[in-house]
Amino acid sequence: MTGEEFIGRARELVPQVKGRAQQAEQLRRLPEETLREFQDAGLFRAFQPARFGGFELQPPVSFYEAVIEIGAACASSAWVLAVLGIHQWHIALFSRRAQEEVWGDDPTALSSSSYAPTGKVQRVADGFRLSGRWSFSSGSDHASWALLGGVVRSGEGHRPEVFALFGAAARLSNRGYLARRRAGGHGQ
Repeated sequence: MTGEEFIGRARELVPQVKGRAQQAEQLRRLPEETLREFQDAGLFRAFQPARFGGFELQPPVSFYEAVIEIGAACASSAWVLAVLGIHQWHIALFSRRAQEEVWGDDPTALSSSSYAPTGKVQRVADGFRLSGRWSFSSGSDHASWALLGGVVRSGEGHRPEVFALFGAAARLSNRGYLARRRAGGHGQ
């Protein structure tokens, strides 16, 4: 996939996305049709590793140019595309084992995030337990995974980390802040 081909896929969706901008406002998230079109066009796969069906897009700036094309039709839809799309790159930085956990059974899996380490991280026998509240998470309505920031405390000091949580492990509540109105964001 070339950068121009990728941008062309986004450009083809502009009329449909523009036609659903008001619906996105009313739903306070992406319409399912928009999400499906983004998935079908492969727009979330720009930075995903090829072994999981991703494009490993070069040059990377083509992804952002595609987001700009969508943004001309609906800024909120473009925001969700950008946020969920860049998480594929972040997950690609994880160990191969972690990538398998996320994409092994479902290469179309998406992840939202809340990187600010506002919750608690506790070391337990088989890993870590996270609890508390994290701030907003744009696109969480469409993600089966959540990337959450946390600080691991130990005798050697404090170390920031990112944790990937699947599905029900990350319960989200929607308090409906206006700033996230069409971005499908949840938070405190």
